[in-house]
Amino acid sequence: MTANRIRIVFLGTPAFSVPALQVLNAHERIEIVAVVTQPDRPAGRGQKLTSPPIKTLADELGLPVFQTVSIKKDEALKAHLKSLAPDFLVTVAFGQILTQEVLDIPKVGTVNAHASLLPEFRGANPIQQAILQGKSETGITTMLTELGVDTGPMLLKHVVSITPETTMGSLTEQLSQAAGPLLLDTLVGMAAGRVHPQTQPHELATHAPKCQKEDAILSWQDSAHQLQLKIRAFNPAPGAATFLNGERIKLLKAREYQANPAAQSEEILKSDQPGQILAIIDTGLLVRTGQGILEVNSLQPAGKKEMAARDWALGAFKAVNGKRELGTFNAGQSAPLPA
Repeated sequence: MTANRIRIVFLGTPAFSVPALQVLNAHERIEIVAVVTQPDRPAGRGQKLTSPPIKTLADELGLPVFQTVSIKKDEALKAHLKSLAPDFLVTVAFGQILTQEVLDIPKVGTVNAHASLLPEFRGANPIQQAILQGKSETGITTMLTELGVDTGPMLLKHVVSITPETTMGSLTEQLSQAAGPLLLDTLVGMAAGRVHPQTQPHELATHAPKCQKEDAILSWQDSAHQLQLKIRAFNPAPGAATFLNGERIKLLKAREYQANPAAQSEEILKSDQPGQILAIIDTGLLVRTGQGILEVNSLQPAGKKEMAARDWALGAFKAVNGKRELGTFNAGQSAPLPA
């Protein structure tokens, strides 16, 4: 490593990685000698072959970019990266497992930006898990990568608050924007001898396994608190879902309903059937849960765009003789999930 320049190979793939590459490329101390990403893949309704966001950005920045199905099997790429003699490999949501041979390429080490406050939430879905488990904060941890899953020594951390309005989408964006400056501080700090690896307290580790589509189906036996966490954790994708008369509906915004004394006295709120739509109010729908009432504010019917829950309900439940017969949401386990 020279006194003035830090040579890095950047490995990343999705949009989450883009701000970090922009920040590192813009800094005078950082020299990006190569960018490695995954191959073009079909995307969208037309399944058009589409480049990963990192390839698109690397091309715009004029950086040498390499795409590989498997870096651990790509002998030509590994040989080329070794010839570049980088000080660091930097990984941000690259999406491939690195072998020891790859980790040995840089002179100093491989630095990863992981989207949690390690050792909490090691694994594939730390952002969703932070919301699902009702955490008040999470963050980004830079770490030295080793063969274990997110077990390497920690370097620096950046903390982000989680509010009752935080969704997976908004939290992903916050953490994405935080990764670049933290990586920059990490690399420059390590080069100056100010940042030193710290062993993780492994006994405190928790895990964030990959979520399946079935995990996003709502069970109305759960409490209102649990349901609103799930709705936020699966917004925007795949969307927490429920069913009404066989139709799959995504619930996108909801909160625990804090009933006032007048509302609590209404006969309609005494239903004990979880999933029962109790009332249409100005801000949405009131739905009975296993514990408490959920106020659903916005949703997305199958094949349509997001809309206010109240507007949907006024169209879905027609008034007969001045009275609306409101339906009951259910888990719809028998209904097939979309591919």
